[in-house]
Amino acid sequence: MAERGAHLTGTAFAKPSIFEIAAHKTLAATLEPAAKKIITVLVSANPEKYAWLHKWSDEVYLVFIAALQNYYLRNYSASFSETFYGLKRVVLRNSDIPSKLDKKRLNVSLIILVIFPYLQRKLENWDIHSRECQQKKWKAYIIKTYRFLNFTKEVLTFYQYLLYLSNRSEYPTLSLRFLSISLTYASNSEEIGLIELLKKLGQGNFSASDGLDLLRLSIVRSIEFSAFFLQFLQWWNQEHYYDLNFTSLPVPPPPQIPDVAKRYKGICPICQKPPWIHTAVITSGFVYCYQCILPEVRKTQKCPVTGYPAKEDHLIRLYVQ
Repeated sequence: MAERGAHLTGTAFAKPSIFEIAAHKTLAATLEPAAKKIITVLVSANPEKYAWLHKWSDEVYLVFIAALQNYYLRNYSASFSETFYGLKRVVLRNSDIPSKLDKKRLNVSLIILVIFPYLQRKLENWDIHSRECQQKKWKAYIIKTYRFLNFTKEVLTFYQYLLYLSNRSEYPTLSLRFLSISLTYASNSEEIGLIELLKKLGQGNFSASDGLDLLRLSIVRSIEFSAFFLQFLQWWNQEHYYDLNFTSLPVPPPPQIPDVAKRYKGICPICQKPPWIHTAVITSGFVYCYQCILPEVRKTQKCPVTGYPAKEDHLIRLYVQ
């Protein structure tokens, strides 16, 4: 307890362990796959209504994570995952005297937490082996430069971890070192809690501002509980994946065939003739002639019937007798 409270003295602060640093980074990395999974479920449930979510999934997640991280940085001086593990960000003065984050460091922290990962995902999604990238060599050069910079960053990150472990640095990561920010344990918040608000509701002393606080805290606690549940599911899947017998699972009923699929039964939707070299678009399931669908996908990057995103890699040859 004395060690965890050392940061309250104003001359020293308690440093979290490298395991806590790794744990909060692991939690932060699970948010994006979880959001993408929710989007996939929505698109599968109603493709016509939510197809745009699949196309703009990175941007939808960008808006969500920006609002989430902004809330936690403004209210707790920490990112969402750091708050979940009871950590907060402090500015180091003379390497040992912490102080609160200023507005400039809060804004830069938000950019590093939100914008940089978004740009990294965009660069990683570029397919340098596609025909488009072969025609535009500058894209391949950008990818190669990004890979080199990313490799350099990983090496420097590992080196920074070693410095932190050996107590030769107070900064656990490169981004925090750039901002002269370190992590320490958060003190008990003076903010009214969810239980206190519910007690006030039962006692009849509930005001309109308390109602807004109750709504805000309910949303925040729901997100935090969901994050814990996601980590539990990740552990559960890793532990029981190999024991799962997929043949014992119930067989789902076949989906209903839409009218547009019945209209193109046995014919290519583009040339209106029986398909020659049957080729399916795996993102939509429609079958075309190979010579019809290939130039269409290269030109529009989508299925002509459904409008779902499609590339050359999404074309599958069907061997029909």
